[in-house]
Order: sequence, then C-alpha cells, then structure tokens
Amino acid sequence: MSVFWSVIGGLVLLLAALFGYIGFFVRKLGTPTKGELINRTERPSKALLVIDVQEDFTRNTGKQGFDPQVRDAALKIMNQEIAEARSHGSEVAFVKNIFRDWPVIQLMKLVAGGIGTPGREGLKFDRDVDLGDAPVFEKSVGDTFSNPDFEAWLDKKKIGCLTLVGLDACHCVQLTAKGARARGYDVEIREPATLTATPAKWPTLKSELDAAGVVIC
Repeated sequence: MSVFWSVIGGLVLLLAALFGYIGFFVRKLGTPTKGELINRTERPSKALLVIDVQEDFTRNTGKQGFDPQVRDAALKIMNQEIAEARSHGSEVAFVKNIFRDWPVIQLMKLVAGGIGTPGREGLKFDRDVDLGDAPVFEKSVGDTFSNPDFEAWLDKKKIGCLTLVGLDACHCVQLTAKGARARGYDVEIREPATLTATPAKWPTLKSELDAAGVVIC
C-alpha cells in the first residue's frame, strides 16, 4: 500500500510540475516585455506596424473566428492605413506570429485546431492585405518587442512613433503597445483597423492603454 501511495504522490507532483510548466509559457504569451528607454528626440521617424494578419487567424471559422463582414471592413481600412503611410514616407512593417514553445503548440493543437503552429499554410498573410516589400518580423508571444531584430530595425530607422493595426486588439496589439510605451515610444492604435475575438474585454484594456499614454483613434 505504501508503494501505491508513493506512486500516486509521484504522479501528482509530476502533473503539478507539468501544469506549472505550461502555465509559465501561457503567462509568457500574455505579458508585455520591458526594455531600455529610447531617446525620443533622436527618433523622428514613424512606422505603421501590421500585426498578425495571417489567414490562420483572419480566416478562422471556429468559435473564435471573425464575422467575415467585420473582417473584410477592417482589412480594407488596414490597406488604407498602409497606403497612407507609404504615401507619407513612413515605414511599414508586418508581424507574423508562430508559436514556437512546445507547451503552447500542444495547447493550440488541443483547443484551437493547431492554428498558429509551425508548418501550417495558414501562417501566410491574409490574401487581401497589401504586404508589398515590407519587412516581416516573427514573434512567438504577444509583444512584438520580444524579437530583438524588430528593436534593431526601429533603432536603425530612427523610429520613435508607432501606429498599430491588426489583431488581436485584446492580445498582441495591446501587448505590443504596452511594450512600446515601456520603452518610451509614442504609440497610436487605429481602432477601426483592428480586430478582436473578445470584444467584451476591449473597454477595460482601452482604459489601461489610455492610462499608459497610448492614443486610440
């Protein structure tokens, strides 16, 4: 009997460790990064950042999918923002999300059909978005500043002001905005050019962003 309970105890500890391990990576997904403050006076340039507009997300037909009319309207406005930024000489960059952490990959396969995981056709950018020759930065968590190449590009281009569009407004968009503000960037979110699968959360997050100095327009 003591052996039995020893085995049970070992399994409980193993499961607790496993769930703790998974929980660590899930929290990592939803935590904005921190970094060194930029010298805003040395960063006169602006950039439009188009976040996670990939078909695994934009064309998702599951319960977290977007209404096609709402999606198409947002994509149209995104393209208008892209065209306007280019016409004004601002930089335009795209962000691609690919989950790379094993626990997150397994979780996405379990609860969301594997969207956003490596090797999927749906990782490509939406067919209706104007990518052009814009640089692309990959991330595997919510905040785009998790990619050091992105920060290096911002530094090289002397960018101090970011305009964010894309999805999900309640996840990667707002996390990137918070990561940018933590570093001293001026940040705008163009709300009509964003999408969210959890609109009930957006008012609270808007208040947080406003308090952090993010302009939502």
